[in-house]
Amino acid sequence: MEKLPKLTFDQDPLKESLGEAPAVLAKRKPVDPAPWCPTSVLFQEEQKDPSCNPDFPKTITYKDILTAYRAISEEIPRTPLVRSKCCAEFDMEIFYKVEIFYQTGSYNERKAFYALSVLNEDEKCHGVITASLGNWALALAFYGQRLGIPVTVVLPSTTPVYVVGKCHELGAFVVSYGETLDDARRQAFVMLKKRGQVYINGYDNPNVIAASASIGIEILEQLPETDAIIVPVGGGGLLAGISAAVKHIKPGILVYGVQTKTSSSFYNAMEKGRPYQTVVTRNLATSLIVPTAGYNAFHTARGLIDKMVLVNDDCISRAMLHLVEEEKLIVEGAGAASLATFMSMPNILPELRKKTVVCVLTGGNIDTLILPRCLERAKIIEGRIVKLSVRLSLDEPWEHLKVLSMIANVGANVIQYLSEKPLLDDDFDKTYLKVLCETRDIGHACTLKRVMERLFPNKCQFYEEPYRPVPICACFPRR
Repeated sequence: MEKLPKLTFDQDPLKESLGEAPAVLAKRKPVDPAPWCPTSVLFQEEQKDPSCNPDFPKTITYKDILTAYRAISEEIPRTPLVRSKCCAEFDMEIFYKVEIFYQTGSYNERKAFYALSVLNEDEKCHGVITASLGNWALALAFYGQRLGIPVTVVLPSTTPVYVVGKCHELGAFVVSYGETLDDARRQAFVMLKKRGQVYINGYDNPNVIAASASIGIEILEQLPETDAIIVPVGGGGLLAGISAAVKHIKPGILVYGVQTKTSSSFYNAMEKGRPYQTVVTRNLATSLIVPTAGYNAFHTARGLIDKMVLVNDDCISRAMLHLVEEEKLIVEGAGAASLATFMSMPNILPELRKKTVVCVLTGGNIDTLILPRCLERAKIIEGRIVKLSVRLSLDEPWEHLKVLSMIANVGANVIQYLSEKPLLDDDFDKTYLKVLCETRDIGHACTLKRVMERLFPNKCQFYEEPYRPVPICACFPRR
């Protein structure tokens, strides 16, 4: 038996070393984390915004507001105040302060321009940084590019792609991090210490609040007889600014704030008497999902606002549909929140009947994929879109025609229909005709349901029930 040749390592040509393993290098050579690296030691430190100190909140005065208003009026034209076409339906004189016709689609351009214009030369040279849910980042990037000031924005990873792309186009340095605004804000402070920039809070910086107040002054100049103003609320900067301005000019005017039930940080702050971090979840008003109310905003507004109202996504989607169909305005969920207060059933603001009311429409940046879904949802809630399924026999194909004819005879419009044969059903001789149809209103939808259930007993299934109103609480009336 032959012996195997002895293996020798010197027979193979020498190969160039690939170097030491990364794990070994990491142990021997400390790695300095990048400014935006979440494992940085700085990330563990509590960072505070010097302009938003919870222990020493600032009250925004009317003098601050006038200074901001004069500066803004030289740069940004006055936005329109439009009378609703449906005043009789609402039983009040309702007007819309339309803040959607900006380059970046929201009132945040007022804040961005003023906050950047008051920086000193050294701060303008180093640039600014902020955390945002989208609209504030777009406005700051726009005016940063216009004024030649470097801008860094930190956005949650859930921010729509088109917003991220637009910020890049406007010359901002964009970082995506975390799931919420608080996550993005903490990351912004990690970068802040490394980059030496100025942090500008998009809803609680004093200059931002003063700039937001310019909307209130414009409303009273355009419509002095205004009885009430309804304002969407996220962190509270817009509400604080408007209330501080209009209450100084016209003390008897009513100012209401409106938030969503799933992101009610300012509402909760009013209940507890102080801002604190609350659990928030995503909803149609994405620009209002702020976990903690602003300290300066709360301190300024708490003694001025007359009522806080909570709405849900159903009310917001109905408000968006109304604005599209009746007013011919495309508004995002946060912008439509002010009108959503009148979409609650029963009416939760009866004291505004016969009054002159202004709803602030704060922005029009809505994803084109989300908009049709919101409008369809609103129609379903109002009973204007009905989904049903009818179980029919395969041996009687003319029943398909009978179903569609009955729907047409009732006056409903068939949008689409589909015939499906069940694969796991014991009744192999059955088929299901699924129909999506459009009706005029809730009454018409109920008529359709009653007719179909009478003609096809025990065969019809309606996927969407007619809209059933649910009362929503409105709290904190002025005593």
